[in-house]
Amino acid sequence: MKRWRRIRNLLGVALVALLPLLVSHCSKKQAGPIRGLTPEERARLQAAHDPWDNRKIPAQTDKKLLPPDRLEALGDLALENRDFESSLVNYLHILNAEPQRDDIRYKVGVIFLMTGQLEPAQKELAEVLIHKPEMLQAHEALGLVHMQQQKYPLALEEFQIVLSQDPKRAKTRYLLGITYLEAGQTEKAIYELQKALDLDSRQASSYLALGQAYNQLKDFKHAVTCLKKARELSPQNDKVNYQLGMALAGLKEYGAALEAFMKAGDEAQAYNNIGVHYYLDGRYEEAAKCFQRAIELRPTFYQEAKNNLQRALEKLQQAGKDGS
Repeated sequence: MKRWRRIRNLLGVALVALLPLLVSHCSKKQAGPIRGLTPEERARLQAAHDPWDNRKIPAQTDKKLLPPDRLEALGDLALENRDFESSLVNYLHILNAEPQRDDIRYKVGVIFLMTGQLEPAQKELAEVLIHKPEMLQAHEALGLVHMQQQKYPLALEEFQIVLSQDPKRAKTRYLLGITYLEAGQTEKAIYELQKALDLDSRQASSYLALGQAYNQLKDFKHAVTCLKKARELSPQNDKVNYQLGMALAGLKEYGAALEAFMKAGDEAQAYNNIGVHYYLDGRYEEAAKCFQRAIELRPTFYQEAKNNLQRALEKLQQAGKDGS
C-alpha cells in the first residue's frame, strides 16, 4: 500500500509556464552584465551538441517559397495554439535556409522539450548557448531538459547561471526550488521556493511546490498554510487539492481532507485516499468503510480499493483474535 501518491508533475507546471514566454522573448534585451562561458561549460555544451543530422522536414514545397519572417509568424501562431508539429515545420524551414538563427533554434529546442524529445532538445539548446551564452531563457530550458533526465546537478547549474545574472528572476528561483525538491534536498527546496514567493507572491505553483515540500517533511501545519494560499489563487487545481488533502490528513482532520481529495477529482479515489490514512492511523474499521465506499462507487475498475479493503479486514480480524 502506498502511503504517499506523490505528485511528480511540477515539471509539467514549469513547462506550461515556459510556453507563453517563448514567442516574445527574442524582442527583449537581457538586463545586466553577462558573463561568457567558462572553458568547462563550453566543453560540456559542445559535447552535448554533437551535430544532429536527423532533422527531417515533411515535404511542403509551398512553405519553402515563403520568406523567413512569414514562416516565423506562422510558426509562432501555431505555437500559441500548441500545434507543435506545424510550428516545428515552419521553424525548421527557416533553419535550413538560415542556420545561424539562434532565436529560431531556441524555439525548436523548446518544442522538443515540450513534446518530450529530450535528446534533440538538449542538442539544439546546447548549440544556442555555445553562440549565445547570454540567452537566459535557453539556460532555463536546458535546465528543464536536465531535470527531466534526472540529471539534477546539471539542472541546478543552469538555473544558478541564470540567477547569477538576474537574482530577482522569480520563475528561475521556482525552477531551482523544484529541482532541489525532485532531487530530495527538501530543505534547500523550501529556501528557494520561499525566495521565489518573496519575489512574486501570486504564483500558485510556488505555493504548491512549497506545500509539497512541507508535506515531505511531515510539517503539515506549514503545508496547509501554503496549500490554502495556492487554492485561493487556483481553486480548481487538482494537484493543489490533492496535496492539501494529504496535509489535512496528516493533521488527522479527516473530514476536511476528504473534502479536499474530492475536489482533486475522482470520488472513489478520494475515499480510498482517506481510507489509507485511517489505516495508517490504526483505525481499521473506518478504513474498511472508506475502502468499501470506494468500491461501491467504482465496483468494476477499482482493484486498489479492493486490495486495501482486504488488508483492513485482515487487521480487524487479527485485532479481534488478539482481544479474545
